[in-house]
Amino acid sequence: MRSRRAAGLVVFVALAAYVNALGNGFAYDDNLVILRNPVVTEGRWGEALLGPYWWWAAEGSGLYRPLTLAGFILQWHTFGGGPLGFHVVNLLLHVLVCVCVWRLARSLAGPAAGLAAGLWFAVQPIHVEAVANVVGFAELLAALAVLAACLLWRRSATWAASGRAAALGGIAMLYLAALGAKEIAVTLPALLLLLELGRPDGTGVRQRLARTGPVLAALGGVLSAYLVLRLSVLGSITGEVVAPALRGLGSDQRLLTAISLWPQYVRLLAFPAGLAADYAPGVLDVARGPTAAVWTGGFVIVAWVTSIVLLRRRAPAVAVGLAWFLISVLPVSNLAFPAGVLLAERTLYLPSVGGALVVAGIVQAFLAVPRARRTMRLAGALAALVGCALFVRTVGRNPTWWSTYTMLSTLAEEHPESYLALQHVGAGLARVGEDDQASRAYDAALALVPRSYALLVEAGAFYARSRIEGRAEELFRRAITETPDQPTAYRLLAEQLIRLGRGREGHRVALDGLARAGPDRELWSLVSEAYIAKGDLEASARARRAALGQDSASTHDWRRLAEILDALGRADEAAQVRARSAALESEGAG
Repeated sequence: MRSRRAAGLVVFVALAAYVNALGNGFAYDDNLVILRNPVVTEGRWGEALLGPYWWWAAEGSGLYRPLTLAGFILQWHTFGGGPLGFHVVNLLLHVLVCVCVWRLARSLAGPAAGLAAGLWFAVQPIHVEAVANVVGFAELLAALAVLAACLLWRRSATWAASGRAAALGGIAMLYLAALGAKEIAVTLPALLLLLELGRPDGTGVRQRLARTGPVLAALGGVLSAYLVLRLSVLGSITGEVVAPALRGLGSDQRLLTAISLWPQYVRLLAFPAGLAADYAPGVLDVARGPTAAVWTGGFVIVAWVTSIVLLRRRAPAVAVGLAWFLISVLPVSNLAFPAGVLLAERTLYLPSVGGALVVAGIVQAFLAVPRARRTMRLAGALAALVGCALFVRTVGRNPTWWSTYTMLSTLAEEHPESYLALQHVGAGLARVGEDDQASRAYDAALALVPRSYALLVEAGAFYARSRIEGRAEELFRRAITETPDQPTAYRLLAEQLIRLGRGREGHRVALDGLARAGPDRELWSLVSEAYIAKGDLEASARARRAALGQDSASTHDWRRLAEILDALGRADEAAQVRARSAALESEGAG
């Protein structure tokens, strides 16, 4: 098949597999990263480029993805805040990545093998989370930049010196863009070295290393500059918040857990029938010792590395594909350092390029041996059947990310054992007044992840509404211990203590929150209420003004300040404050 027709087929299949994802809205992480992110919605370009990816992140934590945030700002204001434009961009990026995969595989294994790899990548169901969920934009953008750099590197090998110099500059810029999209792109230098070592041109290893030296040096400079900038923005190099399931584990237990995940990688790449929107505890569990999963994972890793060594000459494309996955999955595998998730399908988007190259290598090896026409037809029919099955699975999976509700409901249906599903069920039961069942669901979730800040806060708020104050206080205090630099648990605990008449304790909790989590309007408001309970109205007025210093548009705080001033006998000041509150309310109504 001619190149144009092959490329057209890859594009058509990629579009067909995901066209029904265009009807999706914003789901799950989209809400925090985009809808509730003032950096995106207000177009704060400076903060996007020189601020953390998580706008709520505390000092020393979070991620740094300036290009991704800038892309979200551009899309938000271009498409008027609607989800359709975001999904169109994701789909187009996926199509471009599929074309890059096709071209890379074709350069390694030939036209037919390259087409098989491109089609496999286009319909692979584990890509649904990256393509059909808006925040997958980071995965797509990073993968596109990495693959473009790889293709440029391979093509420039035959160029004149001036052309290679220009290509070197282009690769450096693509690396910077990839790093600005997502951290997994840090592996590009190793991937370029892999492609050079896997080039079947008979060149010696020393010559290959010498040829790769300049580009590796240039990328090393880009990486150093990026890390310095990242350190200045986040206050740390890593910044990643460890997955709740990994908190409290020693490095040995984390390593065992990382090893136990490798059978899942193989299953997801080779037989992606059972998928999960979230692989949190319950779906996957941490390994606290040498379990059967750990032994199996160890065997998979050894077999994986052994296959790379044995196949590097017999089936070089297969060996390159296996090595590609091994290299690119390292930053998200929890092997070298703890990551933010145990496993997530979206994080396998770039690593799965290795799976596509393995497919290309297998097809290349199959076609290299003369076979009967009937055998070829049977093999073609089997490949078409597998491709159709993957296509159907992908199309059927796309609506999972239609909304947060559909995502969590699908998770609860497919994996009711997941702590996140149990949390979702608990919230649903609480909304309809089934408090006893909700309590059991929350407690089951907490048994799986006792150190999740979000779960501790949500469950604590449920128990506070249910007037089970002792349990609520316990969970709020545990949340504060786990994440002392976030204000929500301080707010909820201080509010509960003040409501129960324990004003002095509530006052201490609110002040502690201000000291450890930083200035916060609601905490200052609670300090003000605690002073009222203590009878110190002057201090209450000062605290309320401090709250307004954090958000001068809070009409509630203006009205409350007016009441305090009335109680102090300062009627003129109270009247002025009420006038300010009325003006703000009028502006809001207008």
